[in-house]
Amino acid sequence: MRGFKRLRSKPVVRKRTLTWDDLTRAVASFGNSPTHDDLLFTSILLSGFHALLRLGELVWPDRVELRTVRKLSMCASVKADENMYEYSLPPHKADPFFEGNRVLVRRSAAGPDPVAAFRAYLTSRDHLFPLRAELWLRADGQVPTRSWFMQRLWRIFPRDIAGHSMRAGGATSLAAAGILPATIQALGRWSSDAWLVYIRKHPALLSAMLTDGRSLHDGTNTAGT
Repeated sequence: MRGFKRLRSKPVVRKRTLTWDDLTRAVASFGNSPTHDDLLFTSILLSGFHALLRLGELVWPDRVELRTVRKLSMCASVKADENMYEYSLPPHKADPFFEGNRVLVRRSAAGPDPVAAFRAYLTSRDHLFPLRAELWLRADGQVPTRSWFMQRLWRIFPRDIAGHSMRAGGATSLAAAGILPATIQALGRWSSDAWLVYIRKHPALLSAMLTDGRSLHDGTNTAGT
């Protein structure tokens, strides 16, 4: 019992989810003349939010021994136009076929446009590093790390925002927009209903998703039909 109390004596503290207003604030903080690293940070932030990406899929670990080129997205995989962009994620341990996934992000009118941000970053990256293979590169030619991203994030937001706040905020915004739970789960590549923990900003929203006829497993939606 004493051991259980030591393990469970402190409440779980979850980080806050990012919102549309947060994204607008982040983009506005760089003004009208963002640097290359500003463009990189903004594009990573918006990509993580809209594509429900883990921070580890966008940056390198801080520990050098955990870094491997095989886990980096490459610029050659990018396809982009004025309405969307996509690129390949490397295979990972949760991928049953070890084939990797394609990130697809479409233009948004609800807040800062991720497509415009990505294309601005890509133009700067191609100008600075036309012969480099890696997609995400800082102005000094280094792959961005977790600590680099978090330091920039905390210049804008308090520390109740963390790397997972992008993924959590994207899932919450999709749920608020009425996207089916099964679709959100597929987009985020969750293998279970564990993603529902992210829908914590609006308890009423979570309750509605669980009770209004939307199946978490078959993707049906009887509400409004």
